[in-house]
Amino acid sequence: MGFLNTRIERDQLPDEVVKWLEEEVKEQEERYQKIVAEMKALDPTRDQWYEEFFERLKKYGFNQDGDDKLKLSEDDLPVKPDREHIVVY
Repeated sequence: MGFLNTRIERDQLPDEVVKWLEEEVKEQEERYQKIVAEMKALDPTRDQWYEEFFERLKKYGFNQDGDDKLKLSEDDLPVKPDREHIVVY
């Protein structure tokens, strides 16, 4: 196969396989939408988790190297984006 010849010739899929693929895609879409709804319901809790984590970073810091702790200032913390939180599955 040459560099420009990237298509693989194959026969048409049997109807049984096409039907099975369509059913699988439909089921996966339903599962995905359910997960997205559950993640959206967690948004207020997730925001609280972020705030608590940032407070701990400001108050106690994090281990930079061994026992060396580095406290973060308010300016060093990330800013919440103006878009929805995206969770990748």
